[in-house]
Amino acid sequence: MLKFLETLSQSKIKSLEEIGELLEKERSQGLKIVQCHGVFDLLHPGHIRHFKAAKAQGDRLVVSVTPDRFVNKGPGRPVFGELLRLESIAAIQDVDYVVLNNSPDAVSAISKIKPALYVKGNEYKDHAADITGKISEEAEAVQSSGGTVFYTDDIVFSSSSLLNRHFENTPPEVAQFLKELKKEYSSDDVIKMVNDLKDMKVLVIGDAIVDEYQFVESLGQSGKGQHMVARLVEKETFLGGSLIVANHLAQFAKDVTLVAAVGKQCPYLSFIRHQLDSNVHPNFTYLEESGTLVKKRYVVRDGKILTKLFETYSGQEESLTESQTDHIISTLKSERSKYDLVLVCDFGNGFTNPRLVEAICDIPAFIALNTQTNSGNRGFNVVTSYRRADCISLNEWELRLSAHDRLSSLEGVAADICQIMESKVLSITQGVKGVFCFSSDGSSVYIPAFASTSVDRIGAGDSYLSLSSLCLAKGYSPKVAGFVGSVAAAMSVQIIGNQESIKKAPLCKFITRLMK
Repeated sequence: MLKFLETLSQSKIKSLEEIGELLEKERSQGLKIVQCHGVFDLLHPGHIRHFKAAKAQGDRLVVSVTPDRFVNKGPGRPVFGELLRLESIAAIQDVDYVVLNNSPDAVSAISKIKPALYVKGNEYKDHAADITGKISEEAEAVQSSGGTVFYTDDIVFSSSSLLNRHFENTPPEVAQFLKELKKEYSSDDVIKMVNDLKDMKVLVIGDAIVDEYQFVESLGQSGKGQHMVARLVEKETFLGGSLIVANHLAQFAKDVTLVAAVGKQCPYLSFIRHQLDSNVHPNFTYLEESGTLVKKRYVVRDGKILTKLFETYSGQEESLTESQTDHIISTLKSERSKYDLVLVCDFGNGFTNPRLVEAICDIPAFIALNTQTNSGNRGFNVVTSYRRADCISLNEWELRLSAHDRLSSLEGVAADICQIMESKVLSITQGVKGVFCFSSDGSSVYIPAFASTSVDRIGAGDSYLSLSSLCLAKGYSPKVAGFVGSVAAAMSVQIIGNQESIKKAPLCKFITRLMK
C-alpha cells in the first residue's frame, strides 16, 4: 500500500513542458483546470484547506511550486528542498499535478498551465497591499490566458510565521537581532522606509568594471608539463564596480548619475550601455589607449558550488589626463548641490587621482565611501586618501590597512578612522560573521549575516554599500541601514556574480519574512 501511494505521488509530479501538453488534452475533454501557486515550505492545515477549496472549484488541481533558488525568505529557507516540497504536495489527495516553476513568480507557470481559475488566499485580494506587486502581474497573466482569479475565504496561516515562532531554523544571533529590531520597528515601518528612498538623487563615482566568468571543466595535469588544463564550457558577463552599484541604487532612488571612465574602443561598451538601468544616467570619460577594466575569473561549477581557479585583469592601466580630470571636476562643481548622496566606489584601478579626490570631498552632500583592497592595488588604495566621508564601508583588512594597525581592537581602529575622516558611521563587513556598524558617538551595532548558504560572495559588499549608504543618507539609524544593507548582501550571495541587481520587491519580501 505504501509503495502504491509513493508511486501515485511520483506520477503527479510533472515538468512545465509536460503539464502544458497534458492539460491541453484534458481541456479538450471539457475538464476545468484550477491552479494554486506558492513556496509551501511547511505544509500546514491552512494549505490543506486551501487546496480542498481550490479543487472544489474545478476538475483538475495543479500546484506550481517556487524553486529553491528563488526563495528569499531569510536564513535557512527554504527549510525543505524543492524535491521534498514537490513530493509532500503530491501526496495530498486533492492535488492532481505538481510542477516546479522556473522563475520567482507564477507568470511563466500560468502561461503553461492556462488555468480557468487561479486560486489565492483572501490576504491577496487587495493587490495594492502586495509588497512584491506580483499578484497584479499574475492576475494579468491569468486573464490573458482566458481565466479568472478566485480568492478563498478561510483561516490564514503563514509558513514563515510558524517556522519563525516554533522551529529553531534561525541562527541564535539572527533571532536575537530581529527580536531587538522588532522592539523599535515593525516590518511595515522598515518597508515604508525603503519605499521612501524613492525621492533620493544619487551620484555614483568610481571605477567601471566588467566581470566575466569563464566556466571550465578541469581536465587535470597536462601530459607535456606541470600545468593544469581545462576545457572552456561557457561564459557569462556581468556589470561590476561602479556600474553594478549604480544599477542597485536605480531600483530604489529617483535618479542616479554615474561618473566613470570606459575604454573608447572597448568591445564591451554596447554591453555596458544595454545593461545599465534606464534610471541610470551615465557620464562617461573615454580612455584613448586602454579598455574598460575586465576581470576574468576561471570557474569550475559543480551544481551550486563554484570553485574559482584563476583570475586575470585586462584594461584600465591608463590614468585620466589633466583635461579629462578638469572636465569631470567642472561637471561635479556645476551639479554639486543636486545630489542627496554621493557614493564613491574606489576600486583603486586608476580612475581617481588626488585632484579628483579633493573635488569629491568638496561636494556639499552626504558622501559614502568604499576604497577596496584587491590584487591590483594591494596596500596602496586606502580610505585615508580622502579627507572626509559621512559614512564608510570597508572590510576588516581594508580598515586595518588604512590605519596601519594590525593588532588593536576593532572598535579602537574604527574610532580612529572615524575621527580622521570626520565620519558619522563606519561599517565593517565581515562576510559570514555579519557587519559591525560603529558610530562617531561611540555607539555600535552588530548585524548578523542573513544568508545561511552562499553561491558566490562576489558583489555582496557592493550590495551592502549601495543600500546601507542610501539609508544613512536619508537619515535612518545605523541599525536600520545596516539591516537593509545586510538583507541586500544576503540576496546577492544567492546568485552567481552580479547576474542581476537588487530589486525592491524581493528585498521587501525578504524583510517581511524575516520580521514575521
